[in-house]
Amino acid sequence: MNFNLKEAIEILDRTSNTIEYFLTGLSDEWINGNEGEESWNAIEVIAHLIECEKNNWIPRIEAILEDKKSIFPSF
Repeated sequence: MNFNLKEAIEILDRTSNTIEYFLTGLSDEWINGNEGEESWNAIEVIAHLIECEKNNWIPRIEAILEDKKSIFPSF
């Protein structure tokens, strides 16, 4: 499959609703529970996705669009 911006936006546009659907109404045990040391709970995963989008994904896309592919910001 080749990258298609329109198709990528279709998925990205649904992401927040999908996450909300899966997590709304779950008990604190499901939301805050993890599988032990060095594992993440649902809240930590969501925080990581937000952090990635703000500080990794968007800056990397901007670098690609500016044809500076070799100058990806560190993360």
